[in-house]
Amino acid sequence: MTNLLTRHLLTGAELSSPEMLHLFKLAQQFKQARAKGLTTPLLANQHLALLFSKPSLRTRFSFTVAMRELGGDVVESVSDHRKAEEPEDQIRVLAGYCHAVMVRTHADAYLTRMAQVSSIPVINGLSNNYHPCQALADMLTLQECFHELKNLHLAYIGDGNNVLHSLLLTAPRLGIKLHYCCPQDRAPLPHVVAKAVASAANGGSVVACDSPLAAVSDAHAVYTDVWTSMGFEGQVALDQFAGFQVNEALMKYARTDAVFMHCMPMQRGQEVSVTLPDKPCSVIYQQSENRLHVQKALLAALLSKQPIHSILTEEQYS
Repeated sequence: MTNLLTRHLLTGAELSSPEMLHLFKLAQQFKQARAKGLTTPLLANQHLALLFSKPSLRTRFSFTVAMRELGGDVVESVSDHRKAEEPEDQIRVLAGYCHAVMVRTHADAYLTRMAQVSSIPVINGLSNNYHPCQALADMLTLQECFHELKNLHLAYIGDGNNVLHSLLLTAPRLGIKLHYCCPQDRAPLPHVVAKAVASAANGGSVVACDSPLAAVSDAHAVYTDVWTSMGFEGQVALDQFAGFQVNEALMKYARTDAVFMHCMPMQRGQEVSVTLPDKPCSVIYQQSENRLHVQKALLAALLSKQPIHSILTEEQYS
């Protein structure tokens, strides 16, 4: 049973705007309950498989804590400990043991092949081209900072990578005006941009800018990520990014109440100045914490046997 129209989360495009907003509401309820020391065993006796082909800190810990605080358990496997096997065979085996699988991998085709035959939810914890769980946490963070997502101006500066792709597939559908600026050879994939433009709604839009200053001007939030994504180290010439650092000088062109965002890990002194992440405008640790809460909401919506609108009531807490 699922409370969502989709059974899998691979890119971020699978969720409708109302579904995303409902997940954010549920995430806030989980966050408030946790602050009071309250938990609810919504997923008791359910098991989440965690498959890692890439290193992880935030994804590993946030999914593990989320599942356990919902009363379930996790079983983790790192690629170094697994023999090579077709993804279709892997997921069919795991479906006999677990109720959902989170995969952090390289090739997006690996996830797609799993999802095509899977009888249990497949969640993308990060792949070469998409990072949907991060994008959801980012939208929740913006909602907390500005209350309303509609008409927000989000500027993204740097590499046109998996994070930008999932931001493109989520933010404009929530009414956010996403302005991005990337080096010419590091632009986001054209088909992702085209899909983002076509699906923008509620006043949202996508704008490719020719300079970081143009993208950041009057922005509510300024976002960057590492210039070399995981798995592509040594394949990217860093001199392409000259002039693309997000720093205090660039932030002055954004709104006075603008926030700085980064999904982490970060390279201080490269894509961001050494000191900006520690300034009051930085919400990077709020973003990382929100991975926990939004993934709780996602797991509950995918796996709970209760309708999502009645998942959290006072009597369910302990």
